[in-house]
Amino acid sequence: MKLALTLTSICLLIAGLSGLFWFFMPVFSNNFDPPKIIMVKATLENRCSVIDETFVAEAPEQGRRAPFRDGVAIMRLPEGAKIQLAVSSAYPAFRYDDVPQPVAPNVTLIADCDVSPRLRSIFGSMKETFKQ
Repeated sequence: MKLALTLTSICLLIAGLSGLFWFFMPVFSNNFDPPKIIMVKATLENRCSVIDETFVAEAPEQGRRAPFRDGVAIMRLPEGAKIQLAVSSAYPAFRYDDVPQPVAPNVTLIADCDVSPRLRSIFGSMKETFKQ
């Protein structure tokens, strides 16, 4: 009697879990869709006193870099990725820290050696927060 009750309980539990899995399957499958890949055209606005070849466009999360040719770098990246300005490995003595920004079909990356990009970002946020 106890064995039959236990087998019935196990069968009901398996059926219930299978029903829940079937019900939530569309939600799970939507989360596993690969992100859409977009073509990103990054334009360099060089305000530094160094040549454009000093910089590259970088997608740090993907570990990808693209050089600028005539001030433009082209990359295929997933939506939701971030892109930033970085220094080419050909110039190891030079350092530049940039703030990553979301990708879009057209992005402008500004190289400004007079003001730190992080400070520019902080001051921009402060201006936006405290604007009157």
